[in-house]
Amino acid sequence: MVHLTTSASHAEPSQESGSDRRVSGRRARARDRLMDRASQTYAPNPALSQIRHVENILMFIDDDLRETALSMARIESYLISTLDMLEGENLVRADVEALATDVEVLDQIDLLNESLENLRRRVSRLARLL
Repeated sequence: MVHLTTSASHAEPSQESGSDRRVSGRRARARDRLMDRASQTYAPNPALSQIRHVENILMFIDDDLRETALSMARIESYLISTLDMLEGENLVRADVEALATDVEVLDQIDLLNESLENLRRRVSRLARLL
Protein backbone atom coordinates (compact mmCIF):
# COMPACT_ATOMS: atom_id res chain seq x y z
CA MET A 1 0.00 0.00 0.00
CA VAL A 2 1.29 3.47 -0.86
CA HIS A 3 1.29 5.89 2.03
CA LEU A 4 1.30 9.47 0.84
CA THR A 5 1.55 12.43 3.13
CA THR A 6 1.40 16.09 2.31
CA SER A 7 4.12 17.17 4.68
CA ALA A 8 7.80 16.62 4.09
CA SER A 9 8.53 14.18 6.90
CA HIS A 10 12.07 13.42 5.82
CA ALA A 11 15.09 15.67 5.78
CA GLU A 12 16.65 16.53 2.45
CA PRO A 13 19.47 14.22 1.38
CA SER A 14 22.98 15.43 1.92
CA GLN A 15 25.47 16.32 -0.80
CA GLU A 16 26.98 12.84 -0.33
CA SER A 17 24.12 10.89 -1.90
CA GLY A 18 26.36 7.90 -2.63
CA SER A 19 27.28 7.20 0.97
CA ASP A 20 25.72 4.55 3.20
CA ARG A 21 25.38 6.96 6.11
CA ARG A 22 22.05 7.97 7.54
CA VAL A 23 21.10 11.57 6.85
CA SER A 24 19.07 13.27 9.59
CA GLY A 25 16.99 10.17 10.22
CA ARG A 26 16.55 9.37 6.53
CA ARG A 27 18.03 6.13 5.30
CA ALA A 28 20.63 7.06 2.72
CA ARG A 29 21.23 3.62 1.19
CA ALA A 30 19.13 3.23 -1.94
CA ARG A 31 18.19 -0.36 -1.11
CA ASP A 32 16.90 0.66 2.32
CA ARG A 33 14.91 3.53 0.82
CA LEU A 34 13.33 1.20 -1.75
CA MET A 35 12.21 -1.23 0.94
CA ASP A 36 11.04 1.50 3.33
CA ARG A 37 8.51 2.81 0.81
CA ALA A 38 6.47 -0.37 1.32
CA SER A 39 5.93 0.20 5.01
CA GLN A 40 6.49 3.86 5.83
CA THR A 41 4.82 7.08 4.88
CA TYR A 42 6.67 9.42 2.59
CA ALA A 43 6.15 12.86 1.16
CA PRO A 44 5.06 12.66 -2.46
CA ASN A 45 6.81 14.57 -5.16
CA PRO A 46 4.88 17.87 -5.44
CA ALA A 47 4.24 17.29 -9.16
CA LEU A 48 2.83 13.82 -8.46
CA SER A 49 0.60 15.01 -5.65
CA GLN A 50 -1.24 17.19 -8.19
CA ILE A 51 -2.25 14.20 -10.36
CA ARG A 52 -5.60 12.59 -9.55
CA HIS A 53 -5.70 8.84 -8.99
CA VAL A 54 -1.93 8.38 -9.28
CA GLU A 55 -1.69 6.27 -6.11
CA ASN A 56 -2.19 2.92 -7.86
CA ILE A 57 0.47 3.48 -10.47
CA LEU A 58 2.89 4.65 -7.77
CA MET A 59 2.13 1.51 -5.78
CA PHE A 60 2.95 -0.66 -8.81
CA ILE A 61 6.12 1.34 -9.51
CA ASP A 62 7.21 0.87 -5.89
CA ASP A 63 6.55 -2.88 -6.20
CA ASP A 64 8.57 -3.05 -9.43
CA LEU A 65 11.43 -1.16 -7.80
CA ARG A 66 11.50 -3.58 -4.86
CA GLU A 67 11.22 -6.69 -7.04
CA THR A 68 14.02 -5.42 -9.26
CA ALA A 69 16.23 -4.67 -6.26
CA LEU A 70 15.55 -8.10 -4.72
CA SER A 71 16.44 -9.89 -7.97
CA MET A 72 19.62 -7.85 -8.27
CA ALA A 73 20.56 -8.70 -4.68
CA ARG A 74 20.04 -12.42 -5.34
CA ILE A 75 22.11 -12.26 -8.52
CA GLU A 76 24.80 -10.35 -6.63
CA SER A 77 24.78 -13.08 -3.98
CA TYR A 78 25.45 -15.68 -6.69
CA LEU A 79 28.32 -13.57 -8.04
CA ILE A 80 29.83 -13.21 -4.58
CA SER A 81 29.49 -16.96 -3.96
CA THR A 82 31.33 -17.60 -7.20
CA LEU A 83 34.04 -15.11 -6.28
CA ASP A 84 34.38 -16.60 -2.78
CA MET A 85 34.74 -20.04 -4.33
CA LEU A 86 37.44 -18.85 -6.73
CA GLU A 87 39.35 -17.05 -3.97
CA GLY A 88 38.94 -19.84 -1.40
CA GLU A 89 41.76 -22.00 -0.12
CA ASN A 90 40.24 -25.22 -1.47
CA LEU A 91 38.64 -25.55 -4.86
CA VAL A 92 36.25 -28.47 -4.70
CA ARG A 93 34.79 -29.88 -7.91
CA ALA A 94 31.35 -30.44 -6.33
CA ASP A 95 31.16 -26.77 -5.25
CA VAL A 96 32.13 -25.56 -8.72
CA GLU A 97 29.58 -27.93 -10.26
CA ALA A 98 26.86 -26.69 -7.90
CA LEU A 99 27.48 -23.08 -8.92
CA ALA A 100 27.66 -24.00 -12.60
CA THR A 101 24.32 -25.80 -12.50
CA ASP A 102 22.46 -23.37 -10.25
CA VAL A 103 19.31 -22.60 -12.25
CA GLU A 104 17.96 -20.28 -9.55
CA VAL A 105 20.26 -17.50 -10.73
CA LEU A 106 18.79 -17.87 -14.23
CA ASP A 107 15.31 -17.60 -12.74
CA GLN A 108 16.40 -14.40 -11.01
CA ILE A 109 17.67 -13.00 -14.30
CA ASP A 110 14.26 -13.74 -15.84
CA LEU A 111 12.52 -12.03 -12.88
CA LEU A 112 14.88 -9.09 -13.17
CA ASN A 113 14.09 -8.69 -16.84
CA GLU A 114 10.34 -8.91 -16.18
CA SER A 115 10.48 -6.42 -13.29
CA LEU A 116 12.53 -3.95 -15.31
CA GLU A 117 10.16 -4.18 -18.26
CA ASN A 118 7.15 -3.61 -15.98
CA LEU A 119 8.92 -0.69 -14.34
CA ARG A 120 9.76 0.94 -17.67
CA ARG A 121 6.19 0.50 -18.90
CA ARG A 122 4.68 1.98 -15.73
CA VAL A 123 7.10 4.91 -15.64
CA SER A 124 6.17 5.59 -19.26
CA ARG A 125 2.50 5.56 -18.24
CA LEU A 126 3.29 7.97 -15.41
CA ALA A 127 5.08 10.26 -17.88
CA ARG A 128 1.93 10.40 -20.00
CA LEU A 129 -0.06 11.48 -16.93
CA LEU A 130 2.21 14.44 -16.25
